[in-house]
Amino acid sequence: MRAVCRRRFAPIGGKIGENPEPPHRNGKSCYAACRFPFITKGARTTDNLFHEVKERLNLIDTAKYYGIQPNRSGFVNCLFHKEKTPSLKLYPAHFHCYGCGKHGDIITLTTQLFTLPPYHAAQKLAQDFNIIRGNSFQNMKPRISEQLQYYQQEQKTFRLLNDYCLFLEKWREDYRPATPDEDFHPLFVESLTKYEQYNYYRDIFITGTEDERRDFMKICAKEIAALDERFTQPIKTKRSVSHER
Repeated sequence: MRAVCRRRFAPIGGKIGENPEPPHRNGKSCYAACRFPFITKGARTTDNLFHEVKERLNLIDTAKYYGIQPNRSGFVNCLFHKEKTPSLKLYPAHFHCYGCGKHGDIITLTTQLFTLPPYHAAQKLAQDFNIIRGNSFQNMKPRISEQLQYYQQEQKTFRLLNDYCLFLEKWREDYRPATPDEDFHPLFVESLTKYEQYNYYRDIFITGTEDERRDFMKICAKEIAALDERFTQPIKTKRSVSHER
């Protein structure tokens, strides 16, 4: 296969390091003049690679693969400016930040995550998702800031606490004894003993300072992890036979 210049796909007029002819004059080009690396005929062109990556990959799934976890509404903290409340919305084919106005596609997002130029970002996506073979970018880690990681964990913790408090409120009503002689249902007991404590935890994330939230997440990390594990399993909310009214 003959080497060609990526800019015009014309035959190379000289070897690297030699004094080549002026670029693209009489149909020839050179590496030194145009600064574009050589490719070979039959390989994917830049435009083809961009098109194939954007056609075949879903931006939301790709973002999750690289460690970005959107909230229930599909928002994440923006990668292009500092913020506390998520304002960057992920869509299947593009993203848009309603805070700073940044808009882009899956390649734009990957360039920001890995600090790569667009073509290398497209190559990485194509290799990671088996569109093309190769492992040039295999060991690269996404450049998700420590602050963004903290905000994602904070949002997850608040959702867990809020969901648990809502469950406790529901259990208190659903499993309230119908008569004084009826045995207390375990979920009713849990709602009585845990609600005040976890409602206080939830308030830290609503009205507390960032330092208070950080301290809570450090001190109560095991407690939150246990709650997260519990919520990964379906919670039985129906009354057992012995507690039927």
